[in-house]
Amino acid sequence: MPYTLAALLIGAVALCVCFAFTYRAIDERSSRDDARPADVIIVLGSAVWPNEQPSPSLRARTQRAIELYHQRYASDLILSGGLGRYPPEEAEVMRRLAVQAGIPAEALVLDRESRSTRESLLHASELMRARGWQTAIIVSDPFHLERSLWMAADIGIAAYGSPALDSPTYMLADRRVYYTSREVLALWWYLLQRLASAVW
Repeated sequence: MPYTLAALLIGAVALCVCFAFTYRAIDERSSRDDARPADVIIVLGSAVWPNEQPSPSLRARTQRAIELYHQRYASDLILSGGLGRYPPEEAEVMRRLAVQAGIPAEALVLDRESRSTRESLLHASELMRARGWQTAIIVSDPFHLERSLWMAADIGIAAYGSPALDSPTYMLADRRVYYTSREVLALWWYLLQRLASAVW
């Protein structure tokens, strides 16, 4: 029994250390903006609220992409996000915000089907190949960038991260802790799947 208890305690401490290490890596990545000139800006979707309104997270992501466009980091945007709990598609709501901000419709490529980060990046990769684009700036909530960039690299996208620092998931301390903690588990799950696919 003492050995079992000791093993459990050691395992618990190791898990806490791993969690803290991953949390710190995600949080440090959250505040870093690596935006540089690229072929396209990929904006990952977030929730649409009732009455076709963007959630604060979706608005912050789109606004950051609009800023990058007007600063001439890229001349085209891929807006990614399908239909969630409320219509219309996330990509459509982002399109409306971008057009209102003066971005021409021909600069906007919409992915209205994606329902996850991986789907968004897979579809973005296909759209990029079809247009001869090779490099991208990925815009998302700060906590989301570490995993998104891992996925992009695995898919073959040469990507740089640019966080939407105005999102409440980053600006409000309690939400920052919650979403970063949740992202630790999401990143672990992705890396486990990645390892399993490499082994099998």
